[in-house]
This record gives sequence, structure tokens and C-alpha cells, in this order.
Amino acid sequence: MRRLVHYYPGALGNSGVTFALWAWARAQATAGFEVNVLHGGMDTNCGVPEFVSKSPIPGLTVQHVPHRGNHRVTRRPVGLARYLGRRDLLILHEGWVTNNIVAARAARRLGVPYIVMPHGVYDPAWTPYLKGPRAIRDPLERRVLEGANAVHVFFESEMAGVVRVAPAASFLTVPIGFDVPHTHWTGGGDYLSWLGRIDPVHKGLDILVGGMALLPPAVRPSLRIHGYDYQGGLSRLQSLVADRGLGHWVRFGGALAGAEKLVFLQEAMGYVHPSRWDSNPVALVENLALAVPSLVSNSIHMAGALAPSRAAVLVPPTEEAIAQGLLRLTAERDELSAKGRAFVAETFAWNVVIPRFLSELERLGLD
Repeated sequence: MRRLVHYYPGALGNSGVTFALWAWARAQATAGFEVNVLHGGMDTNCGVPEFVSKSPIPGLTVQHVPHRGNHRVTRRPVGLARYLGRRDLLILHEGWVTNNIVAARAARRLGVPYIVMPHGVYDPAWTPYLKGPRAIRDPLERRVLEGANAVHVFFESEMAGVVRVAPAASFLTVPIGFDVPHTHWTGGGDYLSWLGRIDPVHKGLDILVGGMALLPPAVRPSLRIHGYDYQGGLSRLQSLVADRGLGHWVRFGGALAGAEKLVFLQEAMGYVHPSRWDSNPVALVENLALAVPSLVSNSIHMAGALAPSRAAVLVPPTEEAIAQGLLRLTAERDELSAKGRAFVAETFAWNVVIPRFLSELERLGLD
């Protein structure tokens, strides 16, 4: 069995990518793999996030790799080859960054196979955010993706975005796993919940606010938004709330963790996920696993898996559809609660996901 080496400079940071990386690393080590996580150091602006386990897990090790460069896009590892062996499988996270270009080159030079786990960054809706020059970046990215033994996407619908950049890429398709907790949705709160990175456009929060404004005050739900600001998104969203006259219905708070976050999600009337695009959103899976009734944009990649199970209210990311979806969420919440939890158990439980991952490695000759 190969050793799995996850490489991500920001592995000790706090993001959806790092949550997914550590979830995979812990589950793979628990399944019997030897796993090593390579990182570029801890962000001095925050401590190690809660999902980076501080208790040792047999088979899971962590190493710091020296890096040069201060910007996320240009940061690159120094001497990465010293941390790799011939029986390793290197797993690169995210994309459009210099560190992956350097790491892929080192792997090819050593004859070490590698996989790219992009976490949705090749979605056509995301790539316009990239800074140039694309004439240079695109060929370099194509080399990384087509040189990989596989690009690990979570849903088949993600493949098209990767193929736009790297037509000859190969794929491995397995979602992020999630253990269904013993805790359960209780409700009782007078609010809908949202949790994450406050980016009004990407996360569809502007659409959500617009949809709420379309509802008569007598049936308009309250909304509590908790998370961290992303490039001034919080102030823009606060201004939009004020402009639409929703100050009485929308409240803002900081990022939550641990028991405080659990209570916030459990007691909500429901959870809303109006993103214009998303790959495998951890916050959504977490809420479904808790049996929290959820309203979800049908433009995210997970929507294709959700639709047959009817485990959430799925609507297009428009103000009118969101408004109607909010009314349905209230009316159907008991049915949604049971179906959401069952969906996670059947689709995302690690005892379902890990055998699929092993099967894919065997198909690729990487077992």
C-alpha cells in the first residue's frame, strides 16, 4: 500500500480546503494508510483550527516544508523532493498556484505519481476571478493537470471545468466523506442559519437577501449570518441589507466553532445555501447530517446527487426562486430533516467513501 502525501502550504490555515484535506487525511490513516501532511507553516494571524486534530492518529504524520514567496499565488516549496519517496502518492490541493507547479515538476522528476484535488477552482464561474497573464498560466496549469495520474473531483459535473483547461486530463470521482453525528437537529430557534466565508457573489448571499425582501413581512423569516469577511464582502452585504430594509430580519456575527457552532446549527429553523457555484460544501453536508432542513441552490455540483433523494429544497439561484423556496422550507421541514440525514449516511459516510477511493486507486494502478 502506498504512502499518501498531502501537500498544501496552507494546511494549518482555516478554510474549506483545509477542512477537506484533514478529513481525508484522518479517514485514510484510520483505513490503514500511512499518511503524511506537508505544509508551509502556520498562519500567524490565527491559531490551528479546530478540525486539525491535536491528538495523535496512528499512521498520520505532519511535516513543515520551507517555502519562498509571500503571496499565496507565488509561494513555492524548497527542496520538496527530500520529503517524497518512490512508494508515495502525492496529493496536491487546489490549483492555479505556483506551489503545485513546482510540486508536480518534482514528482515527475522523481517518478512519484500524483493526484490533483482542485476543490472546485476550475469551475467556469471561478476562473474569471483569476489574474493574468492567462496566456502563461493556462499552459502551466494544463501541464500540472495532464501530467497527473488523475484529477480528483467530487462530482462528475466538475469534469467539464477541468477539461476546459486540460483536455487530456484523467479523473477520479469520489466525494468528501462525513460521519453522521449522534447529535440531531432540535429546532426551536426563530432564525434561519448561514455559516462560512462572507463573499456575497460567490455564496449567493446577495440573492438570498433579495429573495427575503420579496416576501411579505408577515411570512419573512429571520436570518443569522456567521462567518469571516472575504475582501470586504461583509460591509457590502450589510449595505445591501440596509438598502433593502431588512435590518430587522438579518443579523451578523463572527465565525463560530465547536459547541457554539453546533448549538447555532441545531437550533435554527433551517439552513440556507444559495451559492452560485460550489463543489462539495462542507457546511451544507454538516447541516444535512444534523438533519437540519436545508434550502440549496441547484447550481452547485452537489445538487445532482441531492435531487433524486429530495433531501433538500433545490431552487435556481434567483431572488424569485429563493423567495418561494423559503416558503417551502418552512412547510416541508419535517420531511426534509429525515431525508437529509439519510442522504448523508448513504452517500458521504466514510465507510462508503473509502472503499470507493480504494477501488479508484486500484483502477488507476495506484494501489
